Amino acid sequence: MKRKISYILPLLCSVLTVIAVTSCRKAPINGKLDGQWQVMTIEHLTEGRTETPHVATYIDLNLHVVNLRRNSAGGTVAGNMNYDKTASTVSMDFPYNQDSDGFLALRMWGIYTNPVVFEIIKLDGKQLVMRSPASIVTCRRF
Repeated sequence: MKRKISYILPLLCSVLTVIAVTSCRKAPINGKLDGQWQVMTIEHLTEGRTETPHVATYIDLNLHVVNLRRNSAGGTVAGNMNYDKTASTVSMDFPYNQDSDGFLALRMWGIYTNPVVFEIIKLDGKQLVMRSPASIVTCRRF
């Protein structure tokens, strides 16, 4: 009986450890797109100018959520995101930014319409370049 327990107990512990370790991990569903991206430049096509943010400006993409963050006034803007890998587009909707101040806040990230659809021009492990009808946003993985 002691011999059976000495075999069963380590086996049971091993199985429980494997189950616990694999069940806690949430894998990215958007591949290389998921992550924190620092905005390097915003080319405002409608205004004909290129802007380099002087304040750290980030776009956080994870699962179906997008968070736009600045390390100063403007705070954080949360929204919903949908990534279409076959069409190479990402659509973002910010349901809580419907007033005029909300639209002005979104322009700090090169977003002129709500919802907005960006065509992904370049996406690799280090750089993300997105184009909308009004802007081109260039980011680096942070």
